[in-house]
Amino acid sequence: MPHTKQSYLRNSMQKITAIIVDDEPNARRALRGLLEENFSQVEIVGECKSVPEAVKAINRFKPDVVFLDIAMPGYSGFELLDFFDEQHLQFKIIFVTAYSEHSLRAFETSAVDYILKPVRLEHLARALKKINVEEHAVALENRQYQVLKENFTNQLDKKIVLQTAETIFVVRMEDIIYMQAEGSYTRFYTTSHGVLTITKKLIDFEFLENNGPFFRTHRSYIVNLNHIKKVDKKEFILMMSNDAEVYLAQDKKNLLLEKIIK
Repeated sequence: MPHTKQSYLRNSMQKITAIIVDDEPNARRALRGLLEENFSQVEIVGECKSVPEAVKAINRFKPDVVFLDIAMPGYSGFELLDFFDEQHLQFKIIFVTAYSEHSLRAFETSAVDYILKPVRLEHLARALKKINVEEHAVALENRQYQVLKENFTNQLDKKIVLQTAETIFVVRMEDIIYMQAEGSYTRFYTTSHGVLTITKKLIDFEFLENNGPFFRTHRSYIVNLNHIKKVDKKEFILMMSNDAEVYLAQDKKNLLLEKIIK
């Protein structure tokens, strides 16, 4: 059943002002069309084809949200952040990007909102809904954007943004020993921050298996292969660098051994 315009609107959604930043006219036109046809609460106050234009428009219109392309000539979308300090970053950024495996991993680990090109209506609705239900946390979001930028540019020191019920942590990937499912939560065992109980399920972190030395050994565990001290092939148990024991599913044993014995 096709979605109707009304199905994407929320009566409780406040008015949102927005700026679209993309060097491709067709991309700007397509996004504007989706917004105008389906989200009457969103007022587009400016369109820009470069970061310098966007800086001027943001200072002039002070939008609630900026839809920001990354790959643009001159300045990349990430460099928009360099023109604002934390105290003046009073707008939310939704990155609009073409697909690449590397870019998706970077977005996932930094917990930053993004929409893939070509933009789909349901993805746009999801991003706008977050603006409605979440208050601006300027310092937090700025740190997340910086982690995203670092993860795009630095291949050696990858980081992930993890959120507990009360605090945001930025953790280096190499400091994660293993993850354990705990109902609707996930426990991260780390060398740098101890044990962190994260408000997401373990399935939400499966993408890490394609983002470094992580391997799902069991339905309840994802481990960092670099932190394995010992493999008990008879009992199907792993000894980790913090001396914790982690279960290994029988059907995972051979694949694990292939990965750690090279």
